Amino acid sequence: MDKFDMGISTMLYYTTDNSVVPTRPYHYARLNFDLSGNTLSLFNNILPKNEFDERTIWTIPYAQYLRADVHLGKTFRFGKEDKHALALHFNAGLAFPYGNSVTSSVPLEKLFYAGGAYSMRGWQARTLGPGTNTIYSELFTIPSSVGEMKLEANVEYRFPIFWKLEGALFADAGNIWDLPKPGISSDEEYMGGDFGFNRETLEGIGLDWGLGIRLNFGLILVRLDGGFRIHDPGRDEGYRWLGPADWFNSSYAIHFGVGYPF
Repeated sequence: MDKFDMGISTMLYYTTDNSVVPTRPYHYARLNFDLSGNTLSLFNNILPKNEFDERTIWTIPYAQYLRADVHLGKTFRFGKEDKHALALHFNAGLAFPYGNSVTSSVPLEKLFYAGGAYSMRGWQARTLGPGTNTIYSELFTIPSSVGEMKLEANVEYRFPIFWKLEGALFADAGNIWDLPKPGISSDEEYMGGDFGFNRETLEGIGLDWGLGIRLNFGLILVRLDGGFRIHDPGRDEGYRWLGPADWFNSSYAIHFGVGYPF
């Protein structure tokens, strides 16, 4: 459903090395923050309602939500001439609908997704989650899995091969989830996508590992990564842990990227 979206958006970013392709140890922190709908809510008394009890502007309900996500990263350098590196990354995000959007969700473009060249590399973008569900992806021709919450952790070992060629060994863990709506029960086919402190949420954590090869020209780095799934929450229970026999049977993904993933 279309939403009228008006609010503020800001980003705070700190890093100890702003090079395009860093060659020294460094760390960074980035916070993205969105707040929408509060100003419009001041006019609720004069705005008409639709059949879902939402206030509307020109028949379109306005979105009211808070969205924040944080990226934390640290890269260590070691070995001869500091040519080897260990990169760590953590990403957490939350999009919380309230007020005029309490019975729905935040706009589609503000939701989180997992997978792709800069996320869970055992999956293509927007094909993982939410939780143990894949129903959202199956509803559309193109991948479309999104959620209101994201947790992800990544580790990558980078090493020289020869000339400007580099290699990488990496592992990723995480997923996206929806937030449970008080008083609103999900349809049975959508169950498993809500976040909670329970076994179902733990089963929803995806795991992958992979190998990468990079061409580092100093001013630009191009890379090719291949990720293989270790734990796929989108599979039926009892078949989620995968081994070498499964990796080349639709349980891998190939990604092309520019720059380091984190």
